[in-house]
Amino acid sequence: AQMLNLYFYNKFEYFNSNINFTNRSTIIDFFNNEKLNQFITMFKSIQNSLNINNIDKEILNYDEKFLQWFVGFTDAEGCFLIKTKNNSEVHFVFQITLHIDDSAVLFNIRNILGIGIVNIQGQTCSYRLHAFQTIVNILIPIFDKYPLLTHKQLNYKDWKEGVSLKKVAKEKGYKIDQNTFEKILSLKNGMSNLRTKYDDYILTSDMVNKYRLLGLVEGDDSFHFTNTRAIFSITQKDKQILEAIAIFLQNIEISPKYNNLFIPSKTECAISKNSKAYTLSITNTDVLFQYIYPFFNKLNFLSRKGVDFKIWGLGLFLIVHGYYNIPQGKTILLKLSNIMKSKRYFSNVIDFLELEEIQTLFDIKPIFDIQSGKSHFTLAKEYSLQKGSKKGYKVYIYKDCIEIPGSPFDSYREGGKAIGLNSVSSIKNYIDTNKIFKGKYTLYSKSISKSQLD
Repeated sequence: AQMLNLYFYNKFEYFNSNINFTNRSTIIDFFNNEKLNQFITMFKSIQNSLNINNIDKEILNYDEKFLQWFVGFTDAEGCFLIKTKNNSEVHFVFQITLHIDDSAVLFNIRNILGIGIVNIQGQTCSYRLHAFQTIVNILIPIFDKYPLLTHKQLNYKDWKEGVSLKKVAKEKGYKIDQNTFEKILSLKNGMSNLRTKYDDYILTSDMVNKYRLLGLVEGDDSFHFTNTRAIFSITQKDKQILEAIAIFLQNIEISPKYNNLFIPSKTECAISKNSKAYTLSITNTDVLFQYIYPFFNKLNFLSRKGVDFKIWGLGLFLIVHGYYNIPQGKTILLKLSNIMKSKRYFSNVIDFLELEEIQTLFDIKPIFDIQSGKSHFTLAKEYSLQKGSKKGYKVYIYKDCIEIPGSPFDSYREGGKAIGLNSVSSIKNYIDTNKIFKGKYTLYSKSISKSQLD
């Protein structure tokens, strides 16, 4: 795992600073000529970034950039609470609750703002602010200056109105009377994360910027991939916030500009809906590689989502070069995907990928010539046709180490149908990975000998 984190650092720093390389030998020489102690030395900075108490404080300043990030992060993870007691007492609380492995970002919020407390309970960690005068003097001015983007703006307005009612009562020197208490209680009962009435909802395109977007993304599972494609997505209940984000992303500039690469005209954002929320998705590999990855790579992640981003970036790099088409590449991509899905929270780095495994993969010529000027879609289609089937790759399926009748199949769909695996994307996740479907089927892109199956 140490070698993997070193790889993230070296690979992308090198790739970003040497954008004019024209062949794979440059990459191979880079790895072969580096000494192990140099890797170990450089790894320390990555290791420290995973330490709960060691986020780089030099990049965290109580300034406009941080405050806009903080508002975006609140849109994703924060909540405004009103607590009542004895039909007369009212307490206002601002709270952000995360998994304990993400507690470093909460300690940093506390340290930078200089207000609030951080509590750890079991596997969760919460930043809480309940000092009334601090809420009035510091917190509310922040959210008034930098309005929230999501439906939480509605909850904040009701919460703020309740704070104002209590403030008036305190300034007059008396306790909250029954009438005021009932007004605050009514506000509390109207607050919900499921609000759908947006009559007073304010959202303008200039409210979305890179710092707010980063904060929002750090509270969302935005970076993920299968063993064949990378995906960037944001899920929200509010469609209009996703539309505003789409406009922002469609206007980011390509950077850096790589020589001879196919350049997509603009960022393509698709917004879909399920029963509970809307999702903005970007799946175009060229867009992800030339727009989205460079954009976020220039920003300073303040939470452990930065680790996810590094893993995602490595997966994207492998996908761009077509390594997902060969067993070695699929295996690495599956491992990277699994570490993001099932082992997301880890207080220490876990060993899940050896440097030698990556080096062995890069000893293989890239499957796609990305400097041919062709799009990733075109390169993938051409490779598929070269494999001998216009429908896709052949699929060899074995049951208990014996090839099943009809194998090899001429398409993923035909192979999956034969064993009751109907999702094409799921089929891809089984091919050449040694994963067993239904406890008996294994899938491969080429014929496998019995000795290899045993």
